[in-house]
Amino acid sequence: MGFFAQNGGFADGKEWANVEAGTYKCALVGVDVVDRPSYEDRTKLEPNFRFRFETIEVGDDNGNPFRFTQFTKTFYGNDMAKLTKLLDSMLGRRLTSAEFSRLDIDDLKSRPWSVTVDLIQTNSGKEMNVILAVKPFATKAAPKPVRKPPVEDDIEDPFAE
Repeated sequence: MGFFAQNGGFADGKEWANVEAGTYKCALVGVDVVDRPSYEDRTKLEPNFRFRFETIEVGDDNGNPFRFTQFTKTFYGNDMAKLTKLLDSMLGRRLTSAEFSRLDIDDLKSRPWSVTVDLIQTNSGKEMNVILAVKPFATKAAPKPVRKPPVEDDIEDPFAE
């Protein structure tokens, strides 16, 4: 195996198509740890989680799913942390330290997610999708039956004149 294959990777240059702003049924296809520039010092790299979602019911003109990516830091618990906001939204509540340590990625990957995205234009003029929210996908519940008023038999009103 060559030097580059041992120390790097190959990207086929595939560009993922963008989709209109909206909410889509998606699958969580992966969570990776990647190094990204630090917010405080752009010359330093620090680990981040990369959550990758792909659409289930819609795709581009070639039938490929749309892909949405969310980067977060690796610490959970602070109200302002992206990881905290993302997982709280996905799970519908705040996790305890013990629950967080037992959180199973395979369980999250097995569920469908409702992913709300926007289509923005970057400073370089490129359009891209950004994730606004991720919630559990809820199938539409059957409509509740309409309560009918009780049937009135031919009873005369004793107070009528």
